[in-house]
Amino acid sequence: MKENFALTLAWIVGLTLFGGWMSIVGNPHVVETVIGLIIGIGSGFWVYSKLSPE
Repeated sequence: MKENFALTLAWIVGLTLFGGWMSIVGNPHVVETVIGLIIGIGSGFWVYSKLSPE
């Protein structure tokens, strides 16, 4: 149960930060999109690692 919660929250945080970055950038090109993906994936992994049961 806790692993499902951690995974769901990690997806929500990652997608929200990626969407927020894309709305800040406006008309993104490749570099801005890659930066957004790194932010989104990195934050998702960070949230998952903090909340997942060991």
